[in-house]
Amino acid sequence: MKRTGRLLLPTVTAVLAASAALLFFHPGDTEIPLAWKLAALAVAVLALVLAGRKLRRNDGEQRPDESPGRPDMAVPAPALILVVAALALLAVPLVLTGLPETAVRAWMLTALAPALVALVDLQRGLLRPRPSATRRTPDALAVHRPATVEILLDNRELAGDFLLADHHPGDDPETGLPAQITRAEGEQTRVRYRYCPSRRGTAAFGAIELWQPSPWRLWNLRRDIPATARLPVYPDFSAALPEQLARPRSARTAGMRMRPRSGEGQEFHQLREYRSGDRLRQIDWNATARRRTLISREYREETTQPLIILLDGGQRLAAPVNHLCAFDYALNCTLLLAASALEAGDRPGMLLHSGEEEIWLPPMRGGGGLNRLLRTLYPLAPTEGASDFTTAARGLLHRYSRRATLVWITRLQPDDHDDLLQALRLLGRRHRVLIGDMQLPAQQALRHHSVEDFDTGLQVAADARYQAEQKALHLRLRHAGVPVVSATPDQMGARLNALYQSLRRNRRL
Repeated sequence: MKRTGRLLLPTVTAVLAASAALLFFHPGDTEIPLAWKLAALAVAVLALVLAGRKLRRNDGEQRPDESPGRPDMAVPAPALILVVAALALLAVPLVLTGLPETAVRAWMLTALAPALVALVDLQRGLLRPRPSATRRTPDALAVHRPATVEILLDNRELAGDFLLADHHPGDDPETGLPAQITRAEGEQTRVRYRYCPSRRGTAAFGAIELWQPSPWRLWNLRRDIPATARLPVYPDFSAALPEQLARPRSARTAGMRMRPRSGEGQEFHQLREYRSGDRLRQIDWNATARRRTLISREYREETTQPLIILLDGGQRLAAPVNHLCAFDYALNCTLLLAASALEAGDRPGMLLHSGEEEIWLPPMRGGGGLNRLLRTLYPLAPTEGASDFTTAARGLLHRYSRRATLVWITRLQPDDHDDLLQALRLLGRRHRVLIGDMQLPAQQALRHHSVEDFDTGLQVAADARYQAEQKALHLRLRHAGVPVVSATPDQMGARLNALYQSLRRNRRL
C-alpha cells in the first residue's frame, strides 16, 4: 500500500505538469490569457513541491525494526541552486522588458525540464534503502578519560563520499565530527573518533546522521540511523589510586606479620576454663552447667572491622575545582578508602547525607562491594540542601548498631561548632570518628596573595579570619579525640588513607 502511494504521487505530479504544458501550448482557436497559463504552471510547481514533501514524510515513517527519529530531509545541492539562479536571471528581462510570448514559452519550458529532473532525482534518493550502521563503545566511561568510539557502516547503500555526524553527548566539542568521509574498499567503512566525558552520570548517544548526495547529485539527503545508547560515566578512580594499592598484595605485606591479640575484643575466639580476673559477663553459663565448672568465653580483636564513610552530599561540596567539583573529589576519596579497606580485609560501608535524602550502604565483604559502591555513587550530584551533622549521626545510629570506624568527608565551616560537636558526642559513644576537611584551592591561594588594592586587602583579611576560626575548630576537635585531616581536594584521598592505614597498623581503630 505504501509503495502504491509513493508511485501515485509522481504520477499525479506528471499529469499536472503535462496539463500545464498543454494549457500553455493550447492548439485550439481560443486564445487563453497569459495569466491563466502562468497560474497553471504555478499549480504544477506547487504539486511538485508537495509531492517532494510527501515523499519525505513517507520515507521518514518509523519502520518496524527502528526507533522513532526525525524524518529524512533533502536540501538542494550547489548544482541545483546554480540552475535555479540561472533561470531566475533569465526571467528578469521577461518581467522588466515585456518580451514576446514565444520567449516566455521558451523560458517556461526551460524551467519545467530541470524541475522534473530534480523531482525524479529526489524521488530516487528518498526511495533508496536507508544505510545500516552500528556504533561500538566501551561498556562504561570514566570522567576526563578519552574513549574510542567506532562506527561501522555497510558499504552497500553508501555513496562514494558523505558527511557523517554522531549525536554524542555535547560535553566534548573536540571529537572532530561532523566529518567528510570517503567510502572504503570492501564491505564496511570504519570511522573512529575519541570522546572524553567531562561529567559523571549517564552519557546518552543518539542517532547516527548521514548526509549523502542523491543519484544525480542535485540534492543532499539526511538519513538518521537509530543507534540510541546510554553509558555510565564513572569517577576516574585510577587518578586517585595510590601506587601502593597498585602493587600486588604479597609485595605490600612482605616482612609483616599480624598477630591477633587475645583480650576483650568483639570477635569470639574460644571457650576456656575460668581464670581469676575474668569478668562476670565472660562466663558461659550453658557450658558451665554442662561441664559443672566455670567456663569463660575468650574474645579477640576483630580481624575484619567495619569502616563507614559519611559523605556530605550537600551544597558544601558543590564548589567547582579543576573542571570538576569538590564532591567529585569526595567520591574519589570514598572509593579509595573502600578499596583500601577491602584490601586489608575490612568491610567498607557508606552513608550519604545531604539534608534532602540519605543513601545507605551497609558494610560489605568481597570485591563485589566496591562495584556496588561504584554503581551507587556514579550518578550522584551534590544537592542544594544544607547538611545537618546531628541528623546524619542519628540516622547512622538508627541504621547500624555495632562498633565501627567512621570517616566523615565534608567541608567544615566555623559556625559548625555546636552542631558538629553534638553529632560527635552521639557517635563517640560507640564509634571511632575521623574527619576529612576539604580546603578549596582558592582559599589556599589567598594565603600567599599579595595585597595590591583595597578590595584584595579585604579578601585577604577576611580569609585570614576565616582560617583562624577554622584552626580553632580543628584544635577543639583534636582535643575531643577526633583526628582531623585538612587538605586540598586532590590530596585528601591519599592523606585520609594514610591515616586510616596508620591507625589500623597500630590497632587504634
